[in-house]
Amino acid sequence: MQWHRPLSFAIEGDQAATGTIMIQNFKVDQARTFGAVLVLGVEAKTAFGDPYRQETTKDGTPKWVAQLAVEFRAFGRPQRELINLGLISEKDPGEGLVPGTPVELLDFEIGVMERKSREGQVTGVQVWYRAGSIRSTAATGQARQRPVEAAS
Repeated sequence: MQWHRPLSFAIEGDQAATGTIMIQNFKVDQARTFGAVLVLGVEAKTAFGDPYRQETTKDGTPKWVAQLAVEFRAFGRPQRELINLGLISEKDPGEGLVPGTPVELLDFEIGVMERKSREGQVTGVQVWYRAGSIRSTAATGQARQRPVEAAS
């Protein structure tokens, strides 16, 4: 994972009594972070250990995973990366989206949590992405394909 990406976000979640921030979820400004976001596909998220059962939330809403190709600028040069985006929806959020469709991520968040060993020692972090929904920007002509601000 590359951390030199210029993310624009707002911190959400609790702060410890000491005043330090407990890293949790961050709202991401897609337009300021990525020059392009293209959907490659959307699939049902399968339950761990059972590739035939779709994972659901506690209330039974199905979970989905969208694979996206994103472009951003780092050190003045365009960089590209594939990311998996978690979605929760009663119906397939990728319905009607063909591979390569530019999309907007609504309520886009990045999450960071500590990865620990069996002994409880922090060994790194796990990063994940999620959104409330995705929608095509090709149909509305609002594709967010503008240059991303360079990192300072």
